[in-house]
Amino acid sequence: MKLLAIAFKDVWHSVRNAFFLVFGLGLPLLTTLLFYFAFGGGGGDVGSTIVVDVQVANLDVPGEQAGVPPLGEMVVEALLGQGASGLLNVTLADGADAARAAVDNQQADVAVIIPANFTAAMVGEGERATVELYQDPTLTIGPAIVKSIVGQLVDSFAGARIAVGVAFDQMAEQGGTPDAAMAEEIAVGYTMWVLSTGQNGTPLLDVQAPPGVREEAGQATSQALTLIMTGMMLFYVFFTGTASSQSILQEEDAGTLSRIFTTPTPQSTILGGKFLATLAVLVVQVAFLTAAGALVFDIDWGAPLPVALAILGLVVLSAGFGIFVNSLVKNTKQAGGIYGGVLTILGLVGISSVFTAGAPESGSADIARTLSLFTPHGWAMRAWTVALEGGGVGDVLFPVAVMLALSAAFFTFGVLRFRKRFA
Repeated sequence: MKLLAIAFKDVWHSVRNAFFLVFGLGLPLLTTLLFYFAFGGGGGDVGSTIVVDVQVANLDVPGEQAGVPPLGEMVVEALLGQGASGLLNVTLADGADAARAAVDNQQADVAVIIPANFTAAMVGEGERATVELYQDPTLTIGPAIVKSIVGQLVDSFAGARIAVGVAFDQMAEQGGTPDAAMAEEIAVGYTMWVLSTGQNGTPLLDVQAPPGVREEAGQATSQALTLIMTGMMLFYVFFTGTASSQSILQEEDAGTLSRIFTTPTPQSTILGGKFLATLAVLVVQVAFLTAAGALVFDIDWGAPLPVALAILGLVVLSAGFGIFVNSLVKNTKQAGGIYGGVLTILGLVGISSVFTAGAPESGSADIARTLSLFTPHGWAMRAWTVALEGGGVGDVLFPVAVMLALSAAFFTFGVLRFRKRFA
């Protein structure tokens, strides 16, 4: 009964504490909420969540094709038209090198470089032209949107060559003799038909992100919010575990702890009650944040049993770590520096996968993931990531087992330190 009485007193004190309400419950939600609105309120529409910075270098020289408008300019006009819709932010570059440099310097996401023989290749014979898309290698959705827009335009113009080929085949079957002038006439006629279709009220092409890209963008936004919410929850849960266990230091500073130790109550009961109180506070925090994440941000945390194991591992590990940290400091004043420095660094390293999500595989990303496992936060992040990705009980067992083992080691070390200190 004494153990429960000690635990209840500490829980009641913690849940009314401003630190718990602000840092434990408020900041994780607020941080995720800021990203939520930054992504356009959930990422349901690509046009409202993604603006692609595009540099366009139009090198097209139409040549002498009679009556054929410069098709490079038509591509530029179509891209600029999407600037008005908010999908693209288009800037005209002075040349190909300037466009590529803008991407290299992260001033643009994609560079579209229209070659000098673009119009000639679209309406003539024997010519080939390649529109170059030069992109930031870390991006996927924005470049896919630009590629779709440019591809639809090029396909429309390339139809002229197909029309010439079909006409020549038909003439050859009928014994006709096509020539270059006839090929140009057919190509010009088809090209003008394509352009006039757009001018008469029917769009030249549907220059919007295709459904697949829109769906991919929505999924990417949802995954980003899920990782952010998970990372913020883990980051602040460890703060709560350490802050709740700090009641030992607070009572020591106030002189009440020494008076408790003079009673018949064993030290193990006192320390056990405080550990139980920390567990209870952490359960409240994690339950609140996971419920809020599901209700506010529509986060699917995964199958119930793997998530329950991840919660168990996180709560027990955070509580054990809190006992360990507080056993190393002398008083509450010294504890402030530990919270502000050591916990922050460990937390950022442990949840580093949140910041590298979506980046291409590289040696530095692998190093970051490996380094995270040298922190308790990293193992917690590993377990939660497995659950979020739809892993089963067998998949989440190993990281949870590591978390429980670490918690036992932290708690044992902390208890031994406190017993020696208060002997």
